[in-house]
Amino acid sequence: MNLLLFSALLGFLTFILIVNVYNVRAPQELVVQRRLDEIRRKTAQTSSPASVDPGELAQFSNDFKFKVLAKHLRNFKITDYVKNMLFLAGANFKVDSFILLCFLCTLPLILILLLTSPKLALIGLVGFFIPFAFLKLQIDRRASTFNQQFPDALDLLASSLRAGHSLYSGFEVIVNEMPQPVSGVFKNTVDEIAFGMDTKDAIISLTKIMPSSVDLRFFTTAVLLQREVGGNLARILDGLSQTIRERFKMLGQLRAQTAQARLSGAMLSIVPPAITGILFIVSPDYMEPLLYTENGNYALALSVCLLLIGIYVMKRTSTIEI
Repeated sequence: MNLLLFSALLGFLTFILIVNVYNVRAPQELVVQRRLDEIRRKTAQTSSPASVDPGELAQFSNDFKFKVLAKHLRNFKITDYVKNMLFLAGANFKVDSFILLCFLCTLPLILILLLTSPKLALIGLVGFFIPFAFLKLQIDRRASTFNQQFPDALDLLASSLRAGHSLYSGFEVIVNEMPQPVSGVFKNTVDEIAFGMDTKDAIISLTKIMPSSVDLRFFTTAVLLQREVGGNLARILDGLSQTIRERFKMLGQLRAQTAQARLSGAMLSIVPPAITGILFIVSPDYMEPLLYTENGNYALALSVCLLLIGIYVMKRTSTIEI
């Protein structure tokens, strides 16, 4: 039992260590200098400039940390999926570093099950998806923060238009005055327009940066329609901002009314694993059949599956979308 607790603690500390190590970003100047040195080295080693693929170097530098892993991971579809999730979450991870983190989270769980119940060792593969769960949580949190800031950004844009600024200048005001993540979303659009992209295409690309925001899709539709048929864009943005605030007000009322159901679901989700953990500590002999007998292994696996199904059902029934 002590070995089980030690292995679990070791796995958790390893996860925290890796997260903190890779969350530290090098200064931008050092990153640029390292890329320039890499390009110079590649150019010096080749006989002709045509043999250097700048696109390949850029992909290695931007998406991957280790070139050895990059050559293999580029052939898998999961690489594009991970890259997209990291982009939506605004995370500082490289693709290969994140996948390595997934394997590091999987290894302790597999070792625990091999030492306690070898027949259930494959269940340890669930650890591979733990970083994905944290990443999905970060994506949802970032989207929620954006939705809360978006009405203020619309008011700021409408005020800029009334003051005589162009739409592009209004976007710049949002970038300079608003916090993340709303400023980062509009900064991409400002950069695209500055680099020569058509304004219509740059506005449409907003929905790719924050695809889960329905309000942002309404905004892009309103702006594109106004550019086609004309009208008072500032007044349109005021109406959209007011509509978004009213929807948040209604959503808050619904959350208050469903608070009891959500709390009950959370308690029902926490109690079974909590009682199981307490029994493992207080009376390990009583719980040993779950780990060391075949019927106990089946019962443990079935109970975990039923618990996950129950959590999913309770979450779906207590979530109201408007």
